[in-house]
Amino acid sequence: MQNFHASLCRVVASTALVGLAACGGNETADIAATVAPSASNDAECITIAEGMYIFENGKFTAAAAPQPQIVERVTRASTGWVGSIETAFTAAGYPWLGLVVRENVATLTGLAPDVDAKRRALEIGTAALQADPAGSTEMTLIVDGIGVESGERGPGESLAALAQGVISQDSCQLALNQAMDGQKIQFPTNRGDISPVSMGLLDAVAGIAMLCDEYAVEIGTHTDSRGSNEYNQVLSQKRADAVRHYLLEKGVSIEQLTAVGYGESVALDTAETYEAWGRNARTEFRLSSRP
Repeated sequence: MQNFHASLCRVVASTALVGLAACGGNETADIAATVAPSASNDAECITIAEGMYIFENGKFTAAAAPQPQIVERVTRASTGWVGSIETAFTAAGYPWLGLVVRENVATLTGLAPDVDAKRRALEIGTAALQADPAGSTEMTLIVDGIGVESGERGPGESLAALAQGVISQDSCQLALNQAMDGQKIQFPTNRGDISPVSMGLLDAVAGIAMLCDEYAVEIGTHTDSRGSNEYNQVLSQKRADAVRHYLLEKGVSIEQLTAVGYGESVALDTAETYEAWGRNARTEFRLSSRP
């Protein structure tokens, strides 16, 4: 094959996907292809439009171009300082540990064999980022996106997926919903301060908000029906304010966040049972367009 530039080539079995660009200074691509070693040296040239083509059985056929975010994902994960850090993870005995970076948010990813391996990997990954000249300068937030084979998922899994795709209001809201699915921000009983066990989850929420800084985020905190309406209103506002303060400390813009305490006024389950109380006491994050 002569006189063309390949922007992307992936071979699966006998099929090649080739991106062709103009090679003769024209707006079309001149392709000269020798289809077999025994073919004549006089290459046959045809003129086709610039684009993506599949070469199979000696013929070129048009193919859809790959999505830009997929190409970006491969590039980001295999080159530059990010690629160097991932190579160091493998050398340290953690080949399953990965790193997803977008803007100033870094998410450690992978599936650990057990909880202890996850803990060590988080320590190693965080230390590697902090020691790297580029990583320590560019990254302001490091998030745990590491799952465990036994079933525990990393709180930053949806953040890592968002960081590798298109940022929109829908994708940002989906990432928040997925992060909170089956999870709760924990507070000590009758108190407004955040339990340390929820800080990894809130780090993931902070990362999503930072990548989605074009949108406003409402922090809505709800209580169950135990206690007076007035008490629950005050308690829920304290908890919403505490979450807002935590996210601000992690780097989320102050103009982006609103904290609203709903008390017991928006119940998901009106039954007076422990199960209903557990459902109703919750924190929700809702995106909207910024003014």
